Amino acid sequence: MSSAPSAAAAAQLAALTSAIKELFATTFIGFTVATTLYGVSILQCFLYFRKYRDRLALKTMVAVLWILDTLTTIFVAHSLFLFVFGLLNKKVDVNIPWSFTAEKLLVTIITFIAQCFYAHTIWKVSRNRIITVFISVLAVGTFALGIYTTVHLFQNAALNSISTRSFLIVSGLVQGLAALNDIVITGSLSYYLHIKRSSLPSSEKLIDTLIIYAVSRGVLTAVAQIMFLVLNVAMPHHQYWLPFHMAVGKLYVNSVLATLNVRQSLSQTEIILGPGISTRGNNAHMSEGDQTATKPITFAAVRGASSVSTTVGTFSRGSVVPDVEQG
Repeated sequence: MSSAPSAAAAAQLAALTSAIKELFATTFIGFTVATTLYGVSILQCFLYFRKYRDRLALKTMVAVLWILDTLTTIFVAHSLFLFVFGLLNKKVDVNIPWSFTAEKLLVTIITFIAQCFYAHTIWKVSRNRIITVFISVLAVGTFALGIYTTVHLFQNAALNSISTRSFLIVSGLVQGLAALNDIVITGSLSYYLHIKRSSLPSSEKLIDTLIIYAVSRGVLTAVAQIMFLVLNVAMPHHQYWLPFHMAVGKLYVNSVLATLNVRQSLSQTEIILGPGISTRGNNAHMSEGDQTATKPITFAAVRGASSVSTTVGTFSRGSVVPDVEQG
């Protein structure tokens, strides 16, 4: 008679041990990947502030992204600390640490900032209101639902709350909208750059480089969001989605910083990604007042420069043109 309860207790202990091992493994892997990406973002921030003199609003955005990225790293480390030392002290807390929920909030904010940045970039390239508004609406929807899930976790800190049907539906919408937005952003950038490529054969290599970069950054963030979605919905009682959750915010930060830092590598080429976001050769200074290109294909004079530049959506090469169209 006593063997049956002891067998049930042993099975329950084995299941609990397996769950703890899985949670520790996925958290540790996610934290390792996240801190590695954080180191890359530190380097990119250093290079940006050292080499570029963009307008204050853009520099503020970069600083905010770096601060949020730093805080997410601290919060993940704190939640991992609580979990590990809880095990060592044989005090396993079944509640979600507040620091982990706070990290989720910051990732939501980072995603919103990055997608708004790319929405503005596409607007400068295409002047297409429909695409720009669609991307902006998806970004706002992702942000609003992300805030909702964060508030839900603060109010329901029990670990099993993330496995409820209602939470999985809303959480799935968050990742689904974010992934869709990344795909739309990538497709839009590639399409409009391809249009410029066909109209300017002399700049084919440059535009090919920009297209490859746009696709690569979009694929990384979209894949991370899709894997997060699939693993979270398909296996809600497992934590295989954790590494993707920890990495996705840092991928957004690095994609924005890489977009800004890639300008110097395209020497003798001016890259215009938005108001005050430009570079010419290795001199990355151009004030917002100097930027007069306001159409997808236009000619703009760069005041203070020794020659007139032909600006085409996202790039320009130094040349002399007979007239200047002011935006």
